[in-house]
Amino acid sequence: MNDAQESPVELDKREVLRQSIELDKAELLDAVDELKTAVQSQFDLRERIGEHPVPWLVGGFLFGLWLSSGGGK
Repeated sequence: MNDAQESPVELDKREVLRQSIELDKAELLDAVDELKTAVQSQFDLRERIGEHPVPWLVGGFLFGLWLSSGGGK
């Protein structure tokens, strides 16, 4: 059957499916957006250093010592 010969019931089913797919797509896009925001906040280095600067300072100092002692060769 082509579109011109489909019954109204078949057309209604197709419309319901189309709307369901569009709703699922919108929900999926929202979920991906939330995931993106969560990942970006998890790996925001500036924020993480600002929350706990002392371990980063100590780590940077130790890394500098390691590099200056020839450990980076």
